[in-house]
Amino acid sequence: MRKLVLFFLFFTGFSSSLQLNAQSLSLRDCKVELKNGILSVENNKVKQTFGWNSGQLIPLELKDKNSVEDTFILPQEETDLLINITKATAKNDTLSITVERLSPLDPEFLRATIMFNLNDLNIKRTIDIFPNTSAVTHTFYLKGKTTTGSARAKKDQTLSMIESNEQSDDFLPTIGNIALENPHWQFEVIHFKEATDYHNTLTHSYTISAYSKAELVSGNLLIATNSLKNQGFYIIKESPLGESQSNYLFKDFKLSRNEVSVLGLGIPEDHIFEDYWTKGYGYTIGVGTSKKNTLFFHAKTYQKQKRALLKDRDEMILANTWGDRSKDSRMNEAFILEEIQAGKRLGITHLQLDDGWQQGLSKNSASKQGKQWDDWHKDDWQPHKERFPNGFENIIKTADASGIEICLWFNPSKKNNYENWERDADILIDFYNTYGIKVFKIDGIELTGKTAELNLRKFFNKVQKATEGHMVFNLDVTAGRRMGYFYFLEYGNLFMENRYTDWGNYYPHHTLRNLWMLSKYIPAEKIQVEFLNKWRNTNKYQQNDPLAPLNIPFEYQVASTFAGQPLAWTEVSQLPEEAFGIQDLLKSYKDIQRDFHSGLIMPIGQEPNGLNWSGFQSVGDKKGYVLIFRAYSDHVDKKIKTHLPASTSVVFKAAFGDGKSFDTKTDKEGFIEFSLPEPFSFGMFSYEVLD
Repeated sequence: MRKLVLFFLFFTGFSSSLQLNAQSLSLRDCKVELKNGILSVENNKVKQTFGWNSGQLIPLELKDKNSVEDTFILPQEETDLLINITKATAKNDTLSITVERLSPLDPEFLRATIMFNLNDLNIKRTIDIFPNTSAVTHTFYLKGKTTTGSARAKKDQTLSMIESNEQSDDFLPTIGNIALENPHWQFEVIHFKEATDYHNTLTHSYTISAYSKAELVSGNLLIATNSLKNQGFYIIKESPLGESQSNYLFKDFKLSRNEVSVLGLGIPEDHIFEDYWTKGYGYTIGVGTSKKNTLFFHAKTYQKQKRALLKDRDEMILANTWGDRSKDSRMNEAFILEEIQAGKRLGITHLQLDDGWQQGLSKNSASKQGKQWDDWHKDDWQPHKERFPNGFENIIKTADASGIEICLWFNPSKKNNYENWERDADILIDFYNTYGIKVFKIDGIELTGKTAELNLRKFFNKVQKATEGHMVFNLDVTAGRRMGYFYFLEYGNLFMENRYTDWGNYYPHHTLRNLWMLSKYIPAEKIQVEFLNKWRNTNKYQQNDPLAPLNIPFEYQVASTFAGQPLAWTEVSQLPEEAFGIQDLLKSYKDIQRDFHSGLIMPIGQEPNGLNWSGFQSVGDKKGYVLIFRAYSDHVDKKIKTHLPASTSVVFKAAFGDGKSFDTKTDKEGFIEFSLPEPFSFGMFSYEVLD
């Protein structure tokens, strides 16, 4: 345990003026209560309790209500929030308990808001809990004055002799701490990559058996398991990835055999202001068994609560005009009307006008007039006068009649850390009010520091509030320092990657692999996944390469995006007639898209490499879906481990694709044998468990 004398937040007992006025509020199965100096946050799955300690909460218990074990943590003697301020006494502690929702369209949850003072520094902590979700979320805010200096960790740890059992005196600000009841824990740390223009492996995991001396690790997701007790928990650090974080400590977790700490508040000292709260980072902790898949299930269940998956708002088959690399050279009203006509034939639901629809052309424009990128003006964000002389009225009317929603590309002005965030928000709100446009791809983001992060959040919040939660942001993570996979996702979905046949860097199995790997940790339906015009640039690929796009059926490539939000990364009006044969496939997919995405979509089979069998299972309550891909494989049949119970009778009904309906029984490890007739065939099945 840390030495208490080093820090200002030390155990002072549970005395508080709030003890005399017990507070409690319930929402469905959720309850937050302060009584006799104990704050409890719970629902039907999890319970976390703290000593009140004048608002400086001291963790006492974390309980999995579905476990026979009482708890797996030890009561602590100090608070879990440690900031570099010395010997201050908490005053003016308050608690409010409210029912909240992130937008009028999203789920309700309970929030406890705790505030107290340490000298001239004000600290606010919110604790959120959703119904029927085994997770509790903690977020921190600061306001006021501090003159102590901001602590920063070193990139490398000092390695002293083992004969010295003392820990380093280097101060590491923490926002969470779990004191473990026994030393028999193993940890898996998952590190994520964005900037997908440069990375083609987006997840890296490694396992640690913690030792007496603490180890510092980086990553946004921690999985902790104890097989001896059949216990487990996960922690999501709710922040950008790695060095995209503000005031980054170079590491995210501190692990030892008896303690886990979450590192990094994300607030530099010069961003603590007297007149408003600065939001820092937070973490979510959830409980489960020692089976890692159970913890992954629980983590994704929590993530799905942050934003409701609404059929009319979030589900889409979106076509974007940038994927054929003509940039904006074809962008005009006549071209977009062609795209709408072709999109209707193909079966898309959304058409997004990428860079080039606006009056202020960007530096990526095919036109020499294009210069804008970091600094835009209000007039830049009007429909281009020559390209759209009638504004958007005609294309909106035509799209509406065709059952297609028009969407736009937008690049917020980065000048002075997004100081014009309010003006940019008003621009999008005006497009929503004038044209009903409610899907915007947000590109060019750079988290250059805390001010940029804070202003961007203000930008998103203002738009969401003005549109009552109807806006969807496609958050581009292809380059720069951006939001990653666990931050800002309450605002929409993720534009995962740019891939082009023009450069020979699009292979369908690579895209499937990135979705497959990410889907283990984050909801797949929150990721836009591309398919391209496979008939373009065939000379960019080696002859006789069986994995080149041209040699893979178009239906197979399109279906490989179905676990996510399909993205037609192409000019649909330029597709050959053969491509429009996927009409029936997309129609069948739309019939089940919402139901398929409502389950917990997990990867199954082998990691896609173009030669094996892989897929996804959407897990529901005794019902669900399985999407299976047979790549360039000679095997007609393949046993695949599923997330179905062992030795259970299951009925599989072919929904579409190349598979046939069948009845079967899982073996003792949950394997099922699937059959697909030929290489590059696939099958979507609904299933029902009979036992």
